Amino acid sequence: SDFNKKYARSGSSGTVILITQGRPYPWLDYDQWIRVLSPNKEMKDRWMHSKKTEKDWQLYERDFNTWINRPEARAMIEQLATRSSNGEIITLLCYCRQGQHCHRDIVKTLIEKY
Repeated sequence: SDFNKKYARSGSSGTVILITQGRPYPWLDYDQWIRVLSPNKEMKDRWMHSKKTEKDWQLYERDFNTWINRPEARAMIEQLATRSSNGEIITLLCYCRQGQHCHRDIVKTLIEKY
């Protein structure tokens, strides 16, 4: 169906990891769901209801970087960094549209820096 074609993952996406708090849509194709790498509801709501200016993004980024420094989140970033450096292709997935500021970008940067 057109729906399945639209949402089919590419062959090069490797391991698809969902990094959201909310329950995944039933049609979503992913391999692992890691909630600890997503913003909490309060932080996400504040960003979603902002005007999404660069200043708003800087505040969100600051808050998210503090949030992502929790031991369980740092451990998961370390684990993903190890998996990636061992050659595993990892695709981070959430519900933000491509091209928008998103916590995926922050998580990706942290994994690459580790």
